[in-house]
Amino acid sequence: MRLIDISRPIASGAVVYPGDPPLEVERLCTAGEDSPCTISRLGGWTTHVLTHVDAPLHFVPGGATLDDTPLDRFVGEALVVEVEGDAVLPEHLPAGEDLLGVAVLFKTRNSVAPGGPGATGFREDHVYVSAAAASVAVARRVNLVGIDYLSVDRYGDEAYPAHHILLGNGVLILEGLDLAGVGPGRYTLVALPLRIAGADGSPVRAALIAHDGDISGSARWESERA
Repeated sequence: MRLIDISRPIASGAVVYPGDPPLEVERLCTAGEDSPCTISRLGGWTTHVLTHVDAPLHFVPGGATLDDTPLDRFVGEALVVEVEGDAVLPEHLPAGEDLLGVAVLFKTRNSVAPGGPGATGFREDHVYVSAAAASVAVARRVNLVGIDYLSVDRYGDEAYPAHHILLGNGVLILEGLDLAGVGPGRYTLVALPLRIAGADGSPVRAALIAHDGDISGSARWESERA
C-alpha cells in the first residue's frame, strides 16, 4: 500500500479565492524557557480554503450539510483522469470505465503550472469543469468530482453551472487538490472533512491509496460497503 498526499499545505500567504480573507498562521508561543508549550493561531479561514470539500448547502438553498452526509462518502474508490486543454469536457469521463459511486479526480495543468494552488497569486485562467461534463458525471452516478484548483467553475462565470449541477444532484465536490505527482488510474481516496456543525464545506487532508491488483467500478463500491 502506498499513501499519496494530494493536499495543499496551509501556510500564511497561500493563494485563496478572490474576495476571501488571506490565510494567517501565527506562532503565539514556543516551548522553551518562556513557555511550557508551542501554540499557533490560525486566522482568515473559510470553509472553502485550499484543499476542501463542498456540501450541497454551499450552492443549494436548504441543501444537505456535511452533518447530513455519510462519512463513508469521503472514503472510497477514485479514478484520476488526466485532462489537456482549458476545460473538463464530457469525453474526459471515460466511456469504458464503471463510474458508479466513484470519485473522479481531474488532473490538469493546474497541478503543475506556476500560479497553481500553493503558489502566490490566483490564476484566473484555471482549468474548470464544463456544465456538460458535470451533467455526464451526474448521469453516470459519480459520488464526487475533484479538481486541482479552488473551483470547479470557470472564473468569472457567476452562474456557477458546475456547482449547481453537481451539488444540486447530490454529487460532492473536492477542490484545491495537488495531483502533480499522481498518475492516471484507480486509487482509494480518503478526504475526511472536519466535524463542523451545519457546515457548507470543510478543509480536508486528502490522500490517495495506491494498490496492486485493484478491482474496479461497482465491484469495489459494493465490496467496501458489504
